[in-house]
Amino acid sequence: MLADAIESASRVLVEPTPSRIESLVEEIAMKRLLDGQLDASGLTLSEVRVVQESLVKSLTAVYHGRVKYPEQKTA
Repeated sequence: MLADAIESASRVLVEPTPSRIESLVEEIAMKRLLDGQLDASGLTLSEVRVVQESLVKSLTAVYHGRVKYPEQKTA
């Protein structure tokens, strides 16, 4: 549930920079915690933090920018 919400929200980020992704993950996880949606999950706060870090790492890898190389001149 948490991963699905974060992944789908990340798709609408205009420029998915690492800091924006981290903020998004933190915001959604905090909302779920405060709403009590993770109460029955059995996860500790430190485990939720590990999940957040993993999601940030994964999404940052998915949305990393590609280096633009100069065009090759044909001979």
